[in-house]
Order: sequence, then C-alpha cells, then structure tokens
Amino acid sequence: MKSSIRKKDYIKIYNTTNNASPLGEFNCGELCDSICCTVESKNKEDIYSEMVLYMLPGEEEMLENESDWFEMYYETTDEYRYPDSWDGKVYYIKCTNPPYCNRRLRPIQCRSFPLSPHLDKDDNLHLIYDEYDMTYQCPIISQKLDLDEDFIKKVYKMWKRLIEDKLIFDLIKMDSEKREKDKKEMKMVV
Repeated sequence: MKSSIRKKDYIKIYNTTNNASPLGEFNCGELCDSICCTVESKNKEDIYSEMVLYMLPGEEEMLENESDWFEMYYETTDEYRYPDSWDGKVYYIKCTNPPYCNRRLRPIQCRSFPLSPHLDKDDNLHLIYDEYDMTYQCPIISQKLDLDEDFIKKVYKMWKRLIEDKLIFDLIKMDSEKREKDKKEMKMVV
C-alpha cells in the first residue's frame, strides 16, 4: 500500500502540530490522568485489551528508528475492515509505558484527539468530537470545555493535507459514512 504522503510530509505535519494542544498551554492529561493513553477496554469476549493505534499509510516511517516507548506490529487489510483501496499491511503501535512517550513522534490519532475528521456528503471536511465507540469519557468532551483555536486550526490544516492522499481520504470517507449510516450524533467543531 503506497501513500502519496511521504516521510518528509509527515515530518512537516508533525512539526506543525508538535505544540498544538486541545487546551492550549494546559496539559489536558491532568484532567483525566491521561485516560486516552492508558485506558483498557473490554472487548466482546469480556477480556480487557490494551490500547493500540493504527498508523496512517506511510506514517510508520516516522517511527522506524524509535522503539523505546512502543511496540509496532502490522496486520493485513483482509484481517480488519478498511477501504477497498487499502491493500497490504496496516501498522499499529502499542505504547509500552503510557502515558510517557516521545511527544514529538506521537501518531496522528494522538495529535488530533479529541477531534476526528469527518467528510459530509459533498466531501467537505469537518472536525467532530471523537466520541464514536469510545470506551471512556474524555473530560474535554463531557465537560464541554472550549478548545484552543490554534489547536483547531492546526488539526484542520493537518487533516486537509492528509485527505489529499486517496488512501487516507477513502478511510475518512468510510468512517464518515458509517457514522452517518449508524445515525450517530456528532458534535461539529468546524
């Protein structure tokens, strides 16, 4: 699976979003004891499973020379539901010492949270609160805290760039259509 987003593009995206934080200067992890980094969730068999994050196509290259704070592995696209355009390996990371990580290299999902990209029926990009299938309560969302404007702008710009890639666009479109089909209530931010 070959992404049009190269390592140099991810480096720019990471650099742009390194200091972006949902609550500005305040570390939101202090509100919830970093629950989004440390949560364990119950799966259907009532077994606790550890938090893992999938990497966007090509993003695994950002972490190829790191390994002291996570484990990386891959699954094939036929093992989980991904867009038809995805073929081959999807990389995942599992943090080994949450919530401590190399923040400069945290994945796109961490950089966006608590926001997720959403494409409407006309393929316009929006940012919504990431509440879909959450196994925990984020205080930012539940307490309706105001997000830092700089954070919102940087995350929007990041996703705007990322969905230029067909593979990433297809993933965001698939997720958006699923939310619409499931008639999940969405709290739009942008």
